[in-house]
Amino acid sequence: MNRKMIIDTDIGDDIDDAFAIALAAKTPGLGLTAVTTVFRNTKARAQLAEKLLAAAGVANIEVFAGEGIPVKEEIRTFEKDKNSRPEEEDPCQWTEEYASFPVKKGAADYLIRAAEEYGKELTIVAIGPLTNLARAIGRAPGSMKKVGKIICMGGSFTKFMPEWNVLCDPEATQTVYSSGIPFYAVGLDVTLKCPLEQNLLEAFRNSDKPVNRLLSLWLGRWFDYFGFEKSVMHDPLAVACCFEEVCKFKEKFVKVDLENTRGAVCVSDAPQEGYYPVFVAEEVDKDRFYAAVKERLL
Repeated sequence: MNRKMIIDTDIGDDIDDAFAIALAAKTPGLGLTAVTTVFRNTKARAQLAEKLLAAAGVANIEVFAGEGIPVKEEIRTFEKDKNSRPEEEDPCQWTEEYASFPVKKGAADYLIRAAEEYGKELTIVAIGPLTNLARAIGRAPGSMKKVGKIICMGGSFTKFMPEWNVLCDPEATQTVYSSGIPFYAVGLDVTLKCPLEQNLLEAFRNSDKPVNRLLSLWLGRWFDYFGFEKSVMHDPLAVACCFEEVCKFKEKFVKVDLENTRGAVCVSDAPQEGYYPVFVAEEVDKDRFYAAVKERLL
């Protein structure tokens, strides 16, 4: 099969999106075709994606800005936001030097075209809120059902708690769960076991490769802005699942809580009304994952 991949991302806030895109760009055979951006300022996110792909030395990968405002959920803000319109707030990794990158709009429409063109060969790796996918499904459900599978970083499946990507657009997540597209969920249950350990962090900081220098720069901006002590490799783990057996999946039946605990996922081991089949990552091989990251990026 001639594989094709699209990454749908909210690059620019947490640093792991950038690591995920770099990992995909540096992995031969994945067929990374495009990057689509979602949530808040998608134009600035698209410019970050363009800069990252240039630093990675890959060409002919299209970038499309997508939906900045959730289907229903009030748009999430950050403590240091200065703009009264969050969809215009620049991500913390963005600076004016990236403003020269041209931006194409229409992520949802591109997803529909790609689904028609590539069909089962296409994997969409969704590492942000699922607004773009929900919009595409709403416009062309028949076309989107042709997609081979979606691999999503999102959700918590062993603890009933909101997870950021689901919380930012619960209705969109429910739309995608119920779409009939084969769905693989890489949730907090496994991603929290994969932090960017100090020795790996230092290896990136000491690397002279342009893409790694850029990742280190953005990592510093992210640390400074949010004050986190360590990054977790949530999104790269979802990408790694496309080419390594780093996670073991089991079919569950899920729905999103849209009322009491918005952003939390209800999980059942057996089919029941209102629940949809999702393959949930239950185990992770951390050593195999870290080895894959080192081999392709370092």
